[in-house]
Amino acid sequence: MASVTGPAPNQADTVTFWRGLWPDSEPVNESEASWTEVVASQCASITPMDLVIMTPDDVAKAVRRAPNWKNPGLNGLHHYWL
Repeated sequence: MASVTGPAPNQADTVTFWRGLWPDSEPVNESEASWTEVVASQCASITPMDLVIMTPDDVAKAVRRAPNWKNPGLNGLHHYWL
């Protein structure tokens, strides 16, 4: 769950901020991209995953069981999904 500490950002200010980072960007019309139809047809047969609701208690239990400074595999990211 995200923590909100203030009012939502103004849309115009947000657009101005991001346009300042990428001043040469041009609008893209995704509806004209033919690859989206290919991807949609390839994904049509995929069964959606059941919704998983994680509560703060679920996360606390998982973190409690995890040993400090230990990793389960080669990547060393034990708490990556927590």
